[in-house]
Amino acid sequence: MKPARDGSTPAAAPLGVVLAGGASRRMGRDKALLALGDASLAAGAARRLAAVCTEVAVADRGRGLVPGLASLSDGPGAGPAAGILGAAAAYPGRPLLVLACDLPGVPAALLAELARSCPSDWTVPRWPGGVEPLCALYGPAALAALREQAGRGLFAPHLLAEDARLAVRYLEGERLAGFGPPEEVFINLNTPQDVERYTSIASGTSPQRPQGQISRRKSKR
Repeated sequence: MKPARDGSTPAAAPLGVVLAGGASRRMGRDKALLALGDASLAAGAARRLAAVCTEVAVADRGRGLVPGLASLSDGPGAGPAAGILGAAAAYPGRPLLVLACDLPGVPAALLAELARSCPSDWTVPRWPGGVEPLCALYGPAALAALREQAGRGLFAPHLLAEDARLAVRYLEGERLAGFGPPEEVFINLNTPQDVERYTSIASGTSPQRPQGQISRRKSKR
């Protein structure tokens, strides 16, 4: 892995950012407010980020979904990129540890591994299903590249993996599997059926691991 473009160590003091600004069309209701256990999806994601980061904010289009935490407006672009860039504008120069609210299977230990000091521009999980850009650490150079990409009308954060200018660290293989089966860790709750599957897995009653969740992280919130 080559050194970070700006010579920095972006994991030094990351800001935790909950992505909770999606339209939730397939869920039929605002999934950020969907109760799972004793907290909403947004609050649950914030709680896991708070176990790793000293400061957490919520990119929820300024709706104030999690009391006591900063509520951020979108930046340029659309979809998750707008939420990430809104956070970058509100906290210039800060690395961002990003977690989408609809990824309840991601444990705090995995977030801590992403956030650990490492001279890379972008640290992101990767498994046979692809990269997981909505559970990733964005350093200043990656945020600048995302902003540039959005300016060209390209709003999918996973495209950063194709930017040869960035030093990318992948969390993958056995190191990633140590946090649980990736197809379970990265279940993305887009529909009521997804919630049912996740609940079954979390309770240990699922007869089999769900498949086909792997490509949704590319462009949707």
